[in-house]
Amino acid sequence: MGIEVTIETTIARPPADVFARIADIAAWPSWLIASGIVAVTRWAGGPITAGERLRIDQRAAGRAGTFDAEVTVADAPNRLGIRGVDGNGVSIDIEAVLAPCETGTVLTWSIGIGLPARFRFFESMARPQVQRAAALDLEALRLRLESTPAA
Repeated sequence: MGIEVTIETTIARPPADVFARIADIAAWPSWLIASGIVAVTRWAGGPITAGERLRIDQRAAGRAGTFDAEVTVADAPNRLGIRGVDGNGVSIDIEAVLAPCETGTVLTWSIGIGLPARFRFFESMARPQVQRAAALDLEALRLRLESTPAA
């Protein structure tokens, strides 16, 4: 079953600006604070590409995890997808879909968390926390983007 959360927000910036911030995954710890992202290691240089390997370190809800991850989709400025798994078998799927609108960009941020059988008991307790963290993080992203002068 797992935990599935989707948040949609409108950001008063063009899709290219929003995608650039989301695709700057080394900077994720600066706005994915509530989700507990503390570091993202990227070994490649240049624009993010599908197939690229990453390491995501997370500390949330009293749990630390290091996810070996891969960029599944990098379609600027429309979509970014990342999938990873940690040493305990917890998996994450993150997808950002961007669409232009009259006032800027509609961002749909989806998170899927797959839990091994021994952790499934915690799904119902974790789901509201994941929902809240995602909402807080997207609000932080929106505020940062809208308060930064256009490039």
